[in-house]
Amino acid sequence: MQIDSEQQDDHTVVRVKGRLDTVHAKTFEASLCDTIRDVPGAIVIDMSQVDYIASSGLRSLLIAGKQMKAAQRDLSLSGLQPHVREVFDISGFATIFRIV
Repeated sequence: MQIDSEQQDDHTVVRVKGRLDTVHAKTFEASLCDTIRDVPGAIVIDMSQVDYIASSGLRSLLIAGKQMKAAQRDLSLSGLQPHVREVFDISGFATIFRIV
């Protein structure tokens, strides 16, 4: 898995590439929590290159979402592949997150 971030105008884009599975979820969570702590403003997670997400990946996103909500900041997800979007729909996470 690869994680990159880029500051754009009033928000930060976090690009994730690979699998958000049990092996990589903790690394993703730590990276995202660091970004939340260190970078002000909204965050958009570009998931266009995520080809698989497990429950551990969903959990990492949920933790990040709660941190952003507590800080009164916006977190959105973008570029979900159809099979990843289906996981969000089935699990109910599509109603928890703003998906653009």
